[in-house]
Amino acid sequence: MMISKNRINLIFLCLLSLYTSHSSASLDLPLYGTDNKEHKLSEYIGHAQWVVLNIWGTQCPPCREEVPELVRFHDENQDKDSIVVSIAIDFPSYGYAKKDEVIAFSDDYLIDFPILLSDSDVTEKLGLGRLEGLPTTYIFNPEGEVVGAQVGGITKKILEAFIEKQKTRNPIT
Repeated sequence: MMISKNRINLIFLCLLSLYTSHSSASLDLPLYGTDNKEHKLSEYIGHAQWVVLNIWGTQCPPCREEVPELVRFHDENQDKDSIVVSIAIDFPSYGYAKKDEVIAFSDDYLIDFPILLSDSDVTEKLGLGRLEGLPTTYIFNPEGEVVGAQVGGITKKILEAFIEKQKTRNPIT
């Protein structure tokens, strides 16, 4: 049975919208970036913009596929109301990311959004539950609440549709 790309996008959008519990995460966990500086997600999340938090690995095939989509989404929306922030972990070990490998990858893919480094325990430390696979994407509303999550690849179109749907549900944001 052949499923159209639009139907697949709709399925992902529906799965993403299932996670609308408005849970809060612990955003003050210190994480190091590729810039060798300590960062906290609270620097990015909860500042009147939508934040797409993507957890990925440089050797993860679906992660490699979705990175250009995330770069396009970030580039087209960072001056409006949405940004991407990412956390790289090692794949397939799920251990701590190798900084040199992440920097080389980000240069190859022209990533200009923040990249933090960690291991698979990061989601539990952040209060987001157990990491179920890579890539994993969380969406935070402008107030800093988690309003969506997706395990598996995601596209610019899915992100934009999900955020637009959330805006219509809560026109204050």
